[in-house]
Amino acid sequence: MFKIWLKIFYRNQKKNALNTGVNIVGLTLGLAGLLIVLLYFYDEKSYNQWNPDKENIYRLAASSGKDGIWAVNTAGAYTYFNSDIPEVESTLLVSPFYESRLVKMGNTKTMCNKLTRFEGDFFHFFPFTIQLGDLNNFKTKPNQVAMSRGMATELFGDNNPIGKHLIIEDETLEVSIVYTFPGRSHFESDILLPYKDLEINWGDYQNELFCKLDPKADVQRVKTKLDQIIIERFYKHAAKEGGVSLEEFGETYGFIEILPERLSTLHFHHLASDAGPEGSGNYKLIMVLLSLSILLILISCVNFINLSTASASQRAKEVGVKKTLGLFKSKLIIQYVLEICIQAFLALLLACILVELILPSFNQFLYKDLTLFNFEVLSLVLVVTLCIALVVGMIPALYLSNFKSPEVLKGNFSRSKRGVYLRHLMLSVQFLISGFFLIGVCIIYAQIKFMMNKDLGFNKDHILVVDVYDIGEESKKYELLKSVLTQNKTVVDVSRSVFVPGNGYVSGTNFNYKGESFNAANNVIDYNYVDFAGINILKGRTLSDQYAQDTITSILINETAARRVGIYDDPIGKRIKIGWSSEVRDGNMEVVGLIQDYHTSGFDVEIKPMFMMHYQTYEWSSDWVSNIQIKIKPENVQQTIAKIEAFWKKHIDPDYPFTYTFLDKNFEHTYRRYQKQQTLFLILSTVVIIISLLGLFALATLTIQQRLKEVAIRKTLGASVKQIMIPLLKQFLKMTLWASALLIPIAYYFMQEWLNDFVYRVDMPIWPYVFTPIILLLLVTLVVGVKAYQATKVDLIKYLKFE
Repeated sequence: MFKIWLKIFYRNQKKNALNTGVNIVGLTLGLAGLLIVLLYFYDEKSYNQWNPDKENIYRLAASSGKDGIWAVNTAGAYTYFNSDIPEVESTLLVSPFYESRLVKMGNTKTMCNKLTRFEGDFFHFFPFTIQLGDLNNFKTKPNQVAMSRGMATELFGDNNPIGKHLIIEDETLEVSIVYTFPGRSHFESDILLPYKDLEINWGDYQNELFCKLDPKADVQRVKTKLDQIIIERFYKHAAKEGGVSLEEFGETYGFIEILPERLSTLHFHHLASDAGPEGSGNYKLIMVLLSLSILLILISCVNFINLSTASASQRAKEVGVKKTLGLFKSKLIIQYVLEICIQAFLALLLACILVELILPSFNQFLYKDLTLFNFEVLSLVLVVTLCIALVVGMIPALYLSNFKSPEVLKGNFSRSKRGVYLRHLMLSVQFLISGFFLIGVCIIYAQIKFMMNKDLGFNKDHILVVDVYDIGEESKKYELLKSVLTQNKTVVDVSRSVFVPGNGYVSGTNFNYKGESFNAANNVIDYNYVDFAGINILKGRTLSDQYAQDTITSILINETAARRVGIYDDPIGKRIKIGWSSEVRDGNMEVVGLIQDYHTSGFDVEIKPMFMMHYQTYEWSSDWVSNIQIKIKPENVQQTIAKIEAFWKKHIDPDYPFTYTFLDKNFEHTYRRYQKQQTLFLILSTVVIIISLLGLFALATLTIQQRLKEVAIRKTLGASVKQIMIPLLKQFLKMTLWASALLIPIAYYFMQEWLNDFVYRVDMPIWPYVFTPIILLLLVTLVVGVKAYQATKVDLIKYLKFE
């Protein structure tokens, strides 16, 4: 019996090879898309899940109200949150970004790009696997350093590094621990180094602050206590020193509010702008991709059901014979569902092969290291495939099993109008999904084109941004480099600034004018930077070495800052109080110029209030040199860079590697992820449209085959090709128009939500909503038109000889 069923199954698949091919190809692509998205999702979701205390560890973000939410906090909070709140078991202060430092071990020099500094018991919060060494030594002895297995191997090879010495920033350190990471983590540092002589203060927001709570603690009650401690320990004293009441102080400056972010969900769901040094998970993008992959599978299932029910008439006599021979309805259903299961699991096998081939390119595209051999993901996709097979198989199986034996054996079976309408409805759903993808691609393209062509407010062409590490006497070496390179005919100019467009804001302080107070970004610059960067001066002048006060009290402010304090029309000469003061400076500054707003971050980040000051204004700002910017001529670029590198290694920094980026490429990364979204949408759109067209072609083939006798009669009665083709095309064009009518409001809503993520965005374009229905109509006309035209060439004798 089983052997006979296999033979019948094989013959049916061979007879309906087109349908079978469309079904398997469509489901293969759908399952492949689901597999890749789930692998990506589970990798992102795995961050910090290995940590046994992940539900009790919180990062304490700081909400400044009008100035947004910061991922960093203060050393004062680190100290007093731990001592004053019983529910807080311990606190940890960690640098929020990786440092790049040169590590020396004898004659060996290695660049470590993932050095993390901390204060507190780091391994109590992030219990990495200790492979070598003694944790107690690391905690109690001075000048100890911990490193990852990878860094230890790079420095010491297969030798035991414990007790060995290395030098970082001229400080001799002893290796006491070698660790590995149990899984993806908030920190994946190669070197861990404790802070030395950490200054306790409440105004310097520059480190991530973690606290571990008692498992029974009420998080909201703890949050209230955290906020109250800041008021008691800091704001009351600050208000008293300022000679104002606490209420008046709050109205002027605002109060910081603590926002606890649970470690277990921090990578995906963070209130601050970023999740940490290992980056943020794009939850919205993953959910969009997951939804699109589900839609892709839905389209494949629609094809499966459509083609199976449409071709049911070709198996009607088979069903009639089986029923006559005593085969129960339930067994008929099981046999047909089993056929679908075989096709579905064949599609799953092909999907796995396809994903294995695609993964290297996908990993390179998203900077990931995904592997197909993820048992959890494979098990889930296997269950999904089984559910798809059962659901998709049951619908046509029930349809087939309900055929009545006497009627089908006489050849008297007819197509159900309800079944035809159902197939048309599902085909319309395919068109709707395909149209949504097309509109999505067009709108993403329009937004990316807008970002690429928008005036950024500065000149980014042919500017080399050279990284500066801990080279010592940074300002002197900068001046030496500038004096030598500007004599070179291939170098246009040299300058410096703390902010590099594309890297965002890295420094800020309080900005106060007549009681209006907020946090403003602060860019420390050279005299020539404004002209160097091509930033427009709207009013006043730029900083100049012709004015002695320009290294004492002069600042430039941007348009946003001027509007915020209401001095946009007349900013020159206004006195601004900034948050930085010293023994000789009280923080009172004078505005000498108003600059045009320019972008330092992506288009999803609002331009912040900002002021610029010369790097010699404060003693401690002189050596704020994280980069040097060199504008070069476009001719012989590589030779120019080679000469700069040679001079750099000889006179500036012989130890650190000469690393640089071009400013235009540096800024490009701010919208690179949206370019990747466009690419993903384009790939998915192409796949969806191909599957839809394959399904349309197969369904049109079956539908027209069922009407060939009608075509033959019409042709005999003298109907023209046009008169024959129009009725065949008409039903498919109607479906397309109905799908387009539903598509436009749905696509508009979702794409408007996507555009709302951008502070600076294009107005919703109309052309995609006109262009997409036209494309769909043309594709349907082309695909169905070819089959309809072939139908007009039908052999009349073949279809009318028995009439």
